[in-house]
Amino acid sequence: LELTRSEYLRLLSTARALRQERVYLLIKLFTSTGLPVHELEQVTVEAAGEGVLLLPGEAMPQRLPDCLRRELLDYARRQGLTAGPVFCTRNGKGMSRTQVTEEIQTLCHDARVEEEKGSPRCLRKLYLATQAEVERGVRLLAEQSYERMLDTEQLAAGWAEGTGHSIHKDVYI
Repeated sequence: LELTRSEYLRLLSTARALRQERVYLLIKLFTSTGLPVHELEQVTVEAAGEGVLLLPGEAMPQRLPDCLRRELLDYARRQGLTAGPVFCTRNGKGMSRTQVTEEIQTLCHDARVEEEKGSPRCLRKLYLATQAEVERGVRLLAEQSYERMLDTEQLAAGWAEGTGHSIHKDVYI
C-alpha cells in the first residue's frame, strides 16, 4: 500500500490537533529521513543537536532536516531529556517496532487513513518516492540548464545553420 502525501499531511494535522506530539514526530521522522524503524534508537538528543544521524553500516551520516531537528530538540527539552534516545518508554527504554506501529495506526483511525498505511515501512516508502521525484526534477532542471548553456554558446560562437559562416559578422575564427 502506498501512503499519499495528502494522507501524510492529514496524519500530521490530526496528531497535532490531538496533541500527540510523539507520534507526530515519529511520522515526520520516518517520512522526512527514510529512517528504518530498527534505527530509531540512533535518534538521540546529541544527534538532534548536531543535525545528523550516524547510522551503522552507512558511509555518510543522515542529515536531519532543520525543522525536524528543532522540533526534536524542543520535544526532548519538554520531556526532560538531556542525552540519549529521544523516543523511549516511561522506563527509559527504546520504543519497540510494535509500539511505534501501534501508535501510528491508532492515529490513522482519527485521520481517516487506512491502518495498513500507518506503518514505518509505508512512511519510508513515501520518503523514497518523494526523493525519487525530487531527483527527477533536479535532473530535468540540469538538462534544461545544460541546453540553455549550449544555446548561449551557439549564439556566441556557433556557426549559422547551413551557411558555413559565423553568426556574428564581426567575429573571425
